[in-house]
Amino acid sequence: MNKNIVLIAFYNTKALGVRYLETAMKKAGYSVKTIFFKGFNSQNPKVATEKEIEICASEIMRANPLFIGLSVMSSMYLESVEKLTEKLKTLGIPLVFGGAFAAMFPERFLNMGASYVIRGDGEIPMVKLANAMLDGSDVSKNPSLCYKREGEVVINEIGDLLEEIDGYGLPTINSENACYIENDTVAYGDPQLDAMSYEVIASRGCPFTCSYCCCINLHRMFPKGVKYVRTRSVESVMAELKEAKKHLKKLVFVHFYDEIFPNTPGWIDEFIVQYKKHIALPFTIWSHPKMVKLDELKKLVSVGLTEVIMGIQSGSPYIRKEIFHRYETDEDIINATQIIRESGVFWASYDFMLQHPFEKIEHLKETYYLVKKLASPLELQLHGLNFLPGTDIVDMAINEGLISREEMDEIMYAPMQTQFDAYWKREDERESRLWYRLAYCWQYKSCRSKCELYEKDIFKYENEIDAMYAKCQKRTKLRYLYKKGRVVLRSLKMRIFK
Repeated sequence: MNKNIVLIAFYNTKALGVRYLETAMKKAGYSVKTIFFKGFNSQNPKVATEKEIEICASEIMRANPLFIGLSVMSSMYLESVEKLTEKLKTLGIPLVFGGAFAAMFPERFLNMGASYVIRGDGEIPMVKLANAMLDGSDVSKNPSLCYKREGEVVINEIGDLLEEIDGYGLPTINSENACYIENDTVAYGDPQLDAMSYEVIASRGCPFTCSYCCCINLHRMFPKGVKYVRTRSVESVMAELKEAKKHLKKLVFVHFYDEIFPNTPGWIDEFIVQYKKHIALPFTIWSHPKMVKLDELKKLVSVGLTEVIMGIQSGSPYIRKEIFHRYETDEDIINATQIIRESGVFWASYDFMLQHPFEKIEHLKETYYLVKKLASPLELQLHGLNFLPGTDIVDMAINEGLISREEMDEIMYAPMQTQFDAYWKREDERESRLWYRLAYCWQYKSCRSKCELYEKDIFKYENEIDAMYAKCQKRTKLRYLYKKGRVVLRSLKMRIFK
């Protein structure tokens, strides 16, 4: 009886979703080999080479699996997924796809060669599928399963969801039968073990409806009455972090990847007690202008909170509300940054998406003037807007006549490097470029008097703005090293004085 399973994670050596699946399959008695296929590089991503694809196929054949599970979270690396899939189809082994992108477009993957696609939480459906494949039982009614029957696509309603997500267990921290394929070579062992940071998710789902994000559409897939945002117990989170400390010998930092850090009644109070007692490492969280509370942040800072990352996305109330479907006001945002400063957190980072088709110069200027009102110190993370398949903003752009459906498809399914280049691209149009650069430079206090002078006549001071921006970019690289060094030092102090 073949109880071997291969799982593949694309461009993510942390890959929490795949690690949860590995735990579920092992608990059900299966032997799992996890392949971490390619590493993430947001600046210069590389498409899979033919040699890397051959290495992957060889590793799979050696494992002789019942099926191959492939997690596809994003369309941005679809180019490599498609290349690998073409090869894997020749092996004669069933392909089972999952992950956010596959869940939203099951028909695409079934047409690509998938035997099945799993939508929603994959832990229970994947085990049920494996069991059925072993005993030859019918899977046609299995919740969350998508497949083809007589050439027609069948999409079953999502089910087999646990509201108490502690029941899924912990993600596999040390994937003992793992390998990492990158740079035309294979390295055996779990690549996560050499990391200095660990990523953890204390909840699943997001309560917000941002138009550029797939979360709202994943939420819409859930059956009515089923809770979408679900939070783990503090006990479960601590158990995972204890395992991480045990296996990651270089660990100095924890990153909570929740869309919004849990704030259910009593959760933070229990967390700070247990985190200080058992973990005592610097950590970062994501937050939202409507979710920031001073007393909670102060408690978290007292046990190691080092950085708060918050999405603002635009200084224009119109862009935020009508385009991005974010309903916080300027006052909400400014107050949130003041609370973050008052909490005593070491680092505050604010995300903005600028220079996209919906944005006019007046909106970019509003961003600059809002940035001036944000509490310091601050770091600005400025980038473009990626049109991702399955997000509401795609149809908005088409319906407003900003772009045709054909042009949108070319953008969304462009080669990987093209997509990443577009994400980081800076608008060259003169006025847009100058207001963007003023906003960027404002984060450095020593530049602010110059910014206030230059804003009075940006065309007169064009050369000065460009020169100031170039210097600030160099300072950003040095600031990153300073930030990283401070985190390492704080980690050592927390360990010593625990």
